[in-house]
Amino acid sequence: MKDKIKTNMSTILSIFLILQPVLDLITGICVNTLNLDITFGVIIRMLFLVFLCLTVLCIYKKKKLLIPYSMIGVYFLLYLLGMILYKDSSLLPEVKNLVRTFYFPILLITLYPIKDDIKISNMTLLTVLFLYLIFLFIPTLFGLGYKAYQITKVGTLGFFNSANELSGLVSILTPFMFIIFKQSKKVFPIVLLSILYLVVILMIGTKTPLLALTFTIFMSILFIWGKWIKEKKFKPLVSSIGVIFVGLAALLLIIPKTNFYKNIRTHLNYLGLEHVTDVFKDTYFIDHFIFSSRLQFLDNKSNIFYHAPKYEQVFGIGYINENHETKLIEMDYFDIYYSHGPIGFLVFFMITLYVLYKVLNNHKDTSYEYLMKSTSMFLIIFLAFFTGHIITAPSVSILVVIIVLAMAKRNKKDLLFTSFNMDLGGIEKALLNLVNKIDTNKYNVTIVLEEKKGLFLDRINKNITVKECKVSNYKDPIIRKTINASRKLWFKVLNYNNYDFSCCYTTYSYSSSKLALIGSENTAFYVHSDYRIIYPVDDDFYYFFDSRNIKDYKTIIFVSNENKKGFVEKYKDLKDRCIVLNNFINTNEIREQSEEKIKEKKKKNHQLLVFVGRLDDTSKKVSRQIHLVKEISNTELWIIGDGPDKNKYEEEVKKLKLEDRITFFGRKSNPYPYMKEADYIILTSDYEGFPVTYLEAITLKKNIITTFPTSDDAVDIKKYGNIISKDEKEMVKQVKEILKADKKKEEISLDKVQENRMIELEKIFNKN
Repeated sequence: MKDKIKTNMSTILSIFLILQPVLDLITGICVNTLNLDITFGVIIRMLFLVFLCLTVLCIYKKKKLLIPYSMIGVYFLLYLLGMILYKDSSLLPEVKNLVRTFYFPILLITLYPIKDDIKISNMTLLTVLFLYLIFLFIPTLFGLGYKAYQITKVGTLGFFNSANELSGLVSILTPFMFIIFKQSKKVFPIVLLSILYLVVILMIGTKTPLLALTFTIFMSILFIWGKWIKEKKFKPLVSSIGVIFVGLAALLLIIPKTNFYKNIRTHLNYLGLEHVTDVFKDTYFIDHFIFSSRLQFLDNKSNIFYHAPKYEQVFGIGYINENHETKLIEMDYFDIYYSHGPIGFLVFFMITLYVLYKVLNNHKDTSYEYLMKSTSMFLIIFLAFFTGHIITAPSVSILVVIIVLAMAKRNKKDLLFTSFNMDLGGIEKALLNLVNKIDTNKYNVTIVLEEKKGLFLDRINKNITVKECKVSNYKDPIIRKTINASRKLWFKVLNYNNYDFSCCYTTYSYSSSKLALIGSENTAFYVHSDYRIIYPVDDDFYYFFDSRNIKDYKTIIFVSNENKKGFVEKYKDLKDRCIVLNNFINTNEIREQSEEKIKEKKKKNHQLLVFVGRLDDTSKKVSRQIHLVKEISNTELWIIGDGPDKNKYEEEVKKLKLEDRITFFGRKSNPYPYMKEADYIILTSDYEGFPVTYLEAITLKKNIITTFPTSDDAVDIKKYGNIISKDEKEMVKQVKEILKADKKKEEISLDKVQENRMIELEKIFNKN
């Protein structure tokens, strides 16, 4: 259970974030329709905070958190003591507001120590924004919901409760919408979401989201112009200025028809002013129009504070005055100071500033994504001062914490590999060897499988996370496609560009190819075989790779020069993305495991041939080996593996009465003791990529007989193996000569080869 929580912490947090609009919807109904003071949303958020605190203390063992927890706890006791001594009213409203305000620093200091285990996708945050927009738009469309203002002004809240909280949420999430827009290549969803966003922020009627949008656009334009100037691209710069003027002209036509404009006009009329510029003639107008009388609220709260007992001036005057709840200033910094005194203010901001310093210190990142996150941080700081409800309202402050942590520099890069399963097989073993070679002190590695099963699962490094994204095989095509589309969508919400590198490792897996493209902008696609042979018809070849969106991958990795050459002949425009990096093996483990004792021994005066692989006659052609043994009397064959044609091969062996010389061992998680007994490792395939078996045979210093010559940048199998014909008659003659000659081939140390290969692979991992 503990391991599951740690493995799925990001998912748990993401689900909780996505539930925020639902909780706020229920809260709005509870407050406005049911007149409840303690709401469902408050209860759920408090319980979740307790869960996180206990998880980080007990499962992650972050015992140092007891210091800030104790500091906050002591302050809570002193604060409540003041309420008991100097207030006659119920403690319940004070407790509720106390916890509500300190939700932010408690959550921030709780999640910061495990920041490297938390990966919240920008798409998750966009989903949260989209749900808020939908929940606002639909009720308004049908003329339902609550008003944003009780008198004169117009605006809608849907079924939500607080216009300020809603405005704050939409505002601080706006830059994340821009991040996704830049990364996405799909125009229709961008246009649809943009229209929905603009309609809703103009319907709310508050100034804040429109100002946030304007500032975000301004920062984006500065970034793009700076890039163009650096690259000396002046034509698009001039064109963009024209587009901006057209956009401004369109806004000037649209805005007068919106709630936002109507509210400005209503406000000016109320103040008896003709133009917006008249506001700046008097401080009263400035306070009323720009600050919505917050400066007056500040003055009132200040008077209450300075007339309060000295104890309350130190630990806070709270939220109740003369048995009535005091009007909040709605400027968070001042609300915290007056409600909780200098001691509470100090506790709150010591924690906040400590984490902010740790997150932002020496963080140099010039990417657009980081600029947008910084824009969101600026909006958080600015809006907390001018409109409030940002760091003192749990519904907003939860998102603030996630945004702060999203800006933290990660100690490790995050890598994603997608594959089918981890059962016995060449690709599966190659993936196992690859991920186990990766330095987990430098990289967080995640494997997502269609089927989380297989004998190799238990051999994966325990520091590597293995997840499952199942593909439905339901008979009804509509239901099947709906299930698979929903699973893909959920994966996208949680993982969109959430990794520094993602790789589709199983060439044939359609699902894996889609998930890898979701996981990162730095993508790689592994090709393990010669697909010209599998798909000799060009249309079939193109369909296979095009259906896997091969042109969207930044790097295409081949295990052999021959595979790469065949692919580039078809996709000449992708040549610069293609590289050869062969599979990895664990040479030390192979040698150690080959020493395992087995009862089987080869026959005296016989040459032992050993085949390790999938029993599939469409490619492996083990029937050729059976024919060899039949024709060459002093040989025997051990067959390690399983597959669809196992029964066919067994029947053939019985028919030829070769049971005493051909043995089927089935699948073996450790085939190396059997390979160690061999005189020759044999493969008689029609096609291969660069079989891992070749590398294992070289490691065990075993001769190779094969029908398939192949090479990579370091190993040419012609130097280390005996190449024979695929024609069975010619094959028999050649193998007889090989067995008679019994010449040793060249040897090579694969350890140095693999060390250089990992250096090349890490260069791909670390691409920006």
